[in-house]
Amino acid sequence: MSTTYYVKCALKSKEEEARGIFSCTFNFDRKRIMELKPGRFVMVWLPGIDEFPLSPSNYDLETCTIRLTFKVRGIGTQTLSTIDVGDAVFIRGPYGNGFKVPKGLAKRNNKPVLIAGGGVGVAPLMPLIKDLFHRDIKLHVVCGFRSSDEAFFIDEISDLLENNFTISTDDGSIGIKGTVIDAVKELLKQKAFSYVYACGPEMMLFKLHRMLLDKGVPHQMLIERYIKCALGVCGSCIIDGFRLCREGPVFNDVKLKKMKEFGRYKRNASGVRELVS
Repeated sequence: MSTTYYVKCALKSKEEEARGIFSCTFNFDRKRIMELKPGRFVMVWLPGIDEFPLSPSNYDLETCTIRLTFKVRGIGTQTLSTIDVGDAVFIRGPYGNGFKVPKGLAKRNNKPVLIAGGGVGVAPLMPLIKDLFHRDIKLHVVCGFRSSDEAFFIDEISDLLENNFTISTDDGSIGIKGTVIDAVKELLKQKAFSYVYACGPEMMLFKLHRMLLDKGVPHQMLIERYIKCALGVCGSCIIDGFRLCREGPVFNDVKLKKMKEFGRYKRNASGVRELVS
């Protein structure tokens, strides 16, 4: 079955994880679940309303389900947050290149791997966290939020990692007070990491990228851009010649270093270049 065709998917459960952040679990096609990898994404179509990309926060081959976690930002995600169990949406994909695990990562000088997520960017990292955990790779996870009422998946991550988990909030309402960058900076003073994976607001990723380059730590990051066709045709998601829907949305440090628009410019739905905020 081609991933360009839509699959009608019924909602099995819905949960408000935090303020304005929801998780919807859908029935999904078994063959497509087998093609999912951490960091890849699907396109969710609500006929007559909108179509938008989401990277699953979980997928289960045994139950043939996919969990999509998102923040309400526009009419599409607003509508998705209000559907009821049994209601259906249309999903195509998966698309893109996800996170890759370099050969020998588990044995790199016995140093742990750092995974850093900011805000709703924590969601696409969940399959990666579980994948690396089950490979017996040493992990430390940092999750940053604006405040405690926007924090989510705390228990899910804690159950896996126990003490190897740092939470930061801008207002200090939970965890340490500060940003993801502040938390990572302190961790880098305490220990060395073999590799870093990250997802979150682009300015957070850009600052982290520069910091890791200075430290000589290899890394991969999932970048968000406006994605329209997801087939590599329309060019809406291009960043410095790279199509996020095909070559991305995950890029390694070598490619990130070549990007002049990363952390500086993005394109809106009309294709107009604007500053990254």
